[in-house]
Amino acid sequence: MLIGICFLFSAVVAFAGDTNTSPTEMAKRKTYRVSAPFVPEHNFAIGLVTTYFDYDEPKVMEEDGFMYGVVGGYTYHGINKLMINASLEYSSGDLDYDGETWDGTPVREDTDDWIVECRFLVGHDYVLRGSMGYRKHLITPFIGIGYRYWNDDIDGIGGYEREVEYLYSPIGLKTVSLLSDNWKWGISIEYDFFWGGKVKSHLSDAVPGLNDPEVDQDFADGYGVRLSLRFKREFASNYALSIEPYIRYWDIDKSETETLTYYGTPVGYVWEPKNDTTSYGFRLSFEF
Repeated sequence: MLIGICFLFSAVVAFAGDTNTSPTEMAKRKTYRVSAPFVPEHNFAIGLVTTYFDYDEPKVMEEDGFMYGVVGGYTYHGINKLMINASLEYSSGDLDYDGETWDGTPVREDTDDWIVECRFLVGHDYVLRGSMGYRKHLITPFIGIGYRYWNDDIDGIGGYEREVEYLYSPIGLKTVSLLSDNWKWGISIEYDFFWGGKVKSHLSDAVPGLNDPEVDQDFADGYGVRLSLRFKREFASNYALSIEPYIRYWDIDKSETETLTYYGTPVGYVWEPKNDTTSYGFRLSFEF
């Protein structure tokens, strides 16, 4: 989520014209602009997101369909080439469920789904020069922490609510490059280290008397990857529009088991099968 002043000259003129800025603050700003002249120190973004979501438990069930939502974030590029980013994304939609009951009867139903994801990243900026010696490329390796919550409510007879939580660490890099005075582009590549998660199934929604088991997904029993391509068009007064197509993938192993009870009496065991999730989509953001 980057937006900024494209020319070092314009930044210097703006700073020189600010008579209320202290010499110390001037020195700090200049130090930063020398390192990364084409990104701003502070950047806010808010936008819309569209995703095609596909969740698959091989030989068990599949849910897929479109989800729509909003995303917001803040990015700081500061002194000592520090980058900080915080973001929040929410999306919802009606998916198609294709599976079967416990006795093998095929089930095709709609589901009501929503996902919220919050992330916090820290990184270090590296500026690379272009063929003419100008500082034209910014590369930022980063690491952070992320939390993902998915609420999945299956409609129809025998349907029930599931709550899926992931805790993970994004590890990757982002780039920003100048295309022209008003255009920038960049990529983001990321590996998501899986710290763990849990799945709670409200089976009592389907059969009164059953408990609502919660199973754990253990440390490193899965991973995620992300790739996106971003284009940004800047306008006057430091406003910009950006579009970012992306792909996200999760691969999660079979969970731990938990006892299934019926009115308190154990009747079996439940677990979350091995599964994968693939999401394709794009974000359209207004930045300031």
